[in-house]
Amino acid sequence: MQRLFETLEEGRFAIFESPTGTGKSLSIICGALTWLMHHNKRQDTKTTQSSNGLLAHGVDDQPEWVREYERKQRDAQRDIEGMQVDEKRRRYDGWVARTRRKEAAEMRGRRMGAFGGGGGGAQPSVGKRKTREEINDELSDSDMVVDAYESDQAASGNNAEDKDPVQYSDSVRRLLRKKAAGQPYGDSDSSDSDNDPDEVPEEPEVTKIFYASRTHSQLQQFVGELKRTDFATENNIRCVTLGSRMQLCGNEAVRSKCQSVGTLNERCLELQQNNKKKRCPMLPTRHTPMLDYKDAVNGVMDIEDLVKEGRKMSVCAYYGSRNSVNSAHVVALPYNMLLSKSARQSMNLSLKNHVVVVDEAHNLVDTVLAIHSVSLDCQTVKTLLDLVQRYWSKYWKRMNSGNAGYVRQTMALLKALAKYMAALTKSAQGNESAEVVSVNEFLHRAHADHFNVYKIDRYLRTSKLGRKLNMFADSINQASEEDIAQRAKKPMGAVPVAPATAVAMFETFMQSIGNPERRGARVVVRVTTASDKKATVELKYLLLDPSDAFGDICREARAVVLAGGTMQPTDDVISQLLPTTHTISGQPELMDPNNARLFAWNHVVDKSHVAAVVVGSGPTGQQLRFTYHDQMDAKKLRDAGNALAALCAVVPGGVVVFFPSYQMLMRMHEEWTSCGVIARIERKKPVFAEQPNNGDSGILDRYTIQVQRPGSTGAVLLSVVGGRLSEGINFSDDLGRAVVMIGVPFPSLKSPELAERLAFYDSHRRENGKAAAEIMDGKMGGRARELYESLCMRAVNQSIGRVIRHRGDYAAVVFLDCRYADQRIARKLPAWIVDGQQNTNALAFGPAISRIAMFFKQDFTATKHV
Repeated sequence: MQRLFETLEEGRFAIFESPTGTGKSLSIICGALTWLMHHNKRQDTKTTQSSNGLLAHGVDDQPEWVREYERKQRDAQRDIEGMQVDEKRRRYDGWVARTRRKEAAEMRGRRMGAFGGGGGGAQPSVGKRKTREEINDELSDSDMVVDAYESDQAASGNNAEDKDPVQYSDSVRRLLRKKAAGQPYGDSDSSDSDNDPDEVPEEPEVTKIFYASRTHSQLQQFVGELKRTDFATENNIRCVTLGSRMQLCGNEAVRSKCQSVGTLNERCLELQQNNKKKRCPMLPTRHTPMLDYKDAVNGVMDIEDLVKEGRKMSVCAYYGSRNSVNSAHVVALPYNMLLSKSARQSMNLSLKNHVVVVDEAHNLVDTVLAIHSVSLDCQTVKTLLDLVQRYWSKYWKRMNSGNAGYVRQTMALLKALAKYMAALTKSAQGNESAEVVSVNEFLHRAHADHFNVYKIDRYLRTSKLGRKLNMFADSINQASEEDIAQRAKKPMGAVPVAPATAVAMFETFMQSIGNPERRGARVVVRVTTASDKKATVELKYLLLDPSDAFGDICREARAVVLAGGTMQPTDDVISQLLPTTHTISGQPELMDPNNARLFAWNHVVDKSHVAAVVVGSGPTGQQLRFTYHDQMDAKKLRDAGNALAALCAVVPGGVVVFFPSYQMLMRMHEEWTSCGVIARIERKKPVFAEQPNNGDSGILDRYTIQVQRPGSTGAVLLSVVGGRLSEGINFSDDLGRAVVMIGVPFPSLKSPELAERLAFYDSHRRENGKAAAEIMDGKMGGRARELYESLCMRAVNQSIGRVIRHRGDYAAVVFLDCRYADQRIARKLPAWIVDGQQNTNALAFGPAISRIAMFFKQDFTATKHV
């Protein structure tokens, strides 16, 4: 906690590695909240540190008078910022009070009118009300037409403000507009928001901690731990958990009809478009119910608490939780909401001057790359092209010139993509291929390089064309069966049931290729053949540089903390995530590598509870080394099987064995079965083998039952690194008395995506056009090799981390491959495994088995977990 406090105080980028069972998550949040409490108490003083210490600023050998001058400047700036916050708070509190009074008066007036207060007029008849509901259920054509959009030329020609070289602030521009309209704009003690009751002022933010984790179950566990601390009971900490509509929607009538997140999102947006359609009852038009909900979110609340409170108050928990972020001290959210800039913008999440904590961050780099990658296939492009063409044919006369121009460009771009993919399909002739090209090269090959994809992307985001297309598609799919049958006779055919996916994928694809500032972007053009020998084409946008996306978080946040049980190796994480920023003058400003801090702690168990052994040779004396070519050597496979059988004879309880791939697992299992090794092992322990593609979902349950059965001698579970059983599974106590790694799970260099990624990071070859091809042949420079080994060892560390789950646990970690004794590999193992040189030196089969047998003869009952 002390190290974390120092990290946040100094505004650093830090990595914290603490194995499972050490109370990592609770320690981090308690340390962060301790800092937050101290920070808030010092807000009115002049001792607060700089708002963002992540970027390197200046040097420490400046003269004293320079440092004094800079300190005074910072103090003056903080005084100004403090006054601005106070003014924001005054405006917002004033608006809340006025809004509550106004809406309360309106409600009283409505109640009086309802009870015969006069002026209410005749109530609509039942028949008329039914007709109105029927009309509300139908989509109006005017709702599906995109709003007027001006092109760059039209906007610059009609907007006098853009011609003015002076860049005025928003408040000054409002005054100028009032003057031009002849409205009063003189001095007043009230702000613009005070004079304009319809304008909602911005709510001032409090310094907060953004806590992100992979799954909502992990977030729920985190919130449960936070509820038991003194921060929740005595310090009045406010914690809000963000989630998707599928998790937070309280409208059961809508939820019951929407089976997917995309469908629910579109239905939700449809129910709040305007007053002509039936509005969601959980999203009232008045402000007071939402303000009441925000007041009720006072304390530490998880998803279930927010939904329960929303149903109780008949208020939408999805929008209510988002509106409660500004006043929250802790915001718990999943990875995708934090790591995606577009997701943060859609929720108005600002990380400026706040603390970001990413838990379970061992796969953070891969997650960043995956979130910012998107694929388009032939069917998606055809579906979207058909939808846009039908939309254009119906509404083109009602569009202004700006909309018409960009919708035509969008259609032309889709046609170019469809023609390009169709040509690739025709020329495939049953052969599969994959090629990685730059974005510009891809657009050139698709004959789409004359399109300004940046402006098209901006148009799609600004005009909300995708939302209109989804509404239009819903109107088509809701048509009568007679209309659908009639439409099926036409050349265009009917739109698929769920085009929302196609629209979302195209928008994301355009946003990716239309980003002019993104470095290290490629497009993978892959041709595959189905079982019916029909070829299909997939376009995949590939982000190679995660710092491009994660850099926004580093630049905005006060401090960034990555935490995990197995963060090693960390060098490549720091080099990949820390960004290169650029100042206004164009001079690059590098993240200071010395500013990144690493803290690693040993396991909570005593060193005597862990035995790490590298077995360098098998029972026959031949070297255990399982490269791709060695996997075809039957003698080596049998030697590994006999070594495993001998190991199972001296290990009590369960033994979990990890293989680099399903192919190797099946190959060894087949060889071991034919030579009798499996039968030999099963005399002591039954063998369970994981199946590919979730072929046997109940294997873990059967393995657990067998191990925990009274009188059981244990069992053996054969699984794969990176598979279902390698992450998130708890093999504590007898479920995992030994974990065995057979082979080193290096990823395949035949993957074009991996080869391109390694080539990008190989500074020695990155400017050579043949770098990716050379890497696929195994030729790579030092930086690429370091990254390649780190990708492998991070997966290994996750797998061996499934055992030793609490203080009283004990287990053996056995490596059946001599390459684990190589120092390049050994130094990337977790700190609690690497205990001097003795744990990573390769041993012959006999001494290795003897050491493991002696290990399990110890008496561990004195420290056994209760």
